[in-house]
Amino acid sequence: MAEVPIAERAGLQAERTDLSWSRTALAYAANGVLLLLRHEMAAPGWIQLAGAGLAALLLAFTLVISRRRRRILEHRPLPDSLADPIPILMLVLGTTLLALLTLGLVLAPLWPQG
Repeated sequence: MAEVPIAERAGLQAERTDLSWSRTALAYAANGVLLLLRHEMAAPGWIQLAGAGLAALLLAFTLVISRRRRRILEHRPLPDSLADPIPILMLVLGTTLLALLTLGLVLAPLWPQG
């Protein structure tokens, strides 16, 4: 069976993917807020601030990509490629860094104090 080009496919795959961009942006916002709320002292430390800043940067970047994608979805027929690989790679790397930073902050109380 031959693969049907994306511009001729029936269904709402591209629109559902657009909704997933919104959920991803919401997850970055929630992660940043939770990092700022997780502190034992009077104010968040530099690691929490760095994590929240990274989450805010990823949130803004995701919103820009989402807006650009929405503009592409307004035109029919849809192009064969909807995603630019460079911004996606940047989001993957940023998300990985944010996940490692968040994991480190969550596990920090378990580290032995020297």
